[in-house]
Amino acid sequence: MKKTALLVIVSLLILHATVPAAESFRVRSTTVVQVTVQKPDTQTIEIGYNDALSIEFPKPSPFLKGVEIEIKIPQALLPYRNSMAYGVYRSVVPAPVTGTIDYQAEQISMQPLPSRLSFVLQIPATKAHGLKTSPYATVLPYVHDPARGPLFFRLLPVMKGLPEGIETMGFVVRVKPLLSDEGALSLRIRQPGDASRPVSVRVDENLIPAPDGLIILPAGVHNLSIVSDDYRDEVRMFTVEPARVTALEVSMQGTTPTLLVAAPEHAKILLDDQ
Repeated sequence: MKKTALLVIVSLLILHATVPAAESFRVRSTTVVQVTVQKPDTQTIEIGYNDALSIEFPKPSPFLKGVEIEIKIPQALLPYRNSMAYGVYRSVVPAPVTGTIDYQAEQISMQPLPSRLSFVLQIPATKAHGLKTSPYATVLPYVHDPARGPLFFRLLPVMKGLPEGIETMGFVVRVKPLLSDEGALSLRIRQPGDASRPVSVRVDENLIPAPDGLIILPAGVHNLSIVSDDYRDEVRMFTVEPARVTALEVSMQGTTPTLLVAAPEHAKILLDDQ
């Protein structure tokens, strides 16, 4: 019994250590931006030394692999090494809106601003993101699920002795979605009347077991084939664009041969003398 109780206590301690605790903080102002695959343009915002940016995802997409935040640092701040930091948060309460300054949130990352004029931060939004830290960008070791709500980014002073005029300095922040190189096929198969016969769907010779959902594919040209014992085989060629859904509708035709005749009006048509 004592051994079981000890195991429970250890498990709770481990769980507590792995779950970020919410912290309270205050910012001067909050700016809200929305990131969507449908509008992948870079958004440019200027914030102050103790301001925040809420990045929202109104339409989660399978093509969103992350978010990139680029921060331009005022040159006057460069001599004040480690005097300011940036923080990234999730599970923000209350929901970020312009005018709200007091929040509670779970901290994802907190790092000093580097001593250079700009730096790029990338936050993955899917496990298979393929992003890597390089001299040009830092990738957080955290995957944010857009369904969990917004990402919260803020600047904050962490040391005394900031330069004069820090209250009026502007930090230019650029936010853009990072998109995958894949696209998708949305396939609709129409059968004659109210029929619902089994069909076999293949894309590039690969069997698609559930063709009624989005079929994720690499960008480029692909071949579609639909085979059935009840209908004629249908073959199509289509193109998939990165981060886009290609819609394709195929109407199945019966195996009974059909003769189409183009003739002048009032002409008499005989088939096998009939």
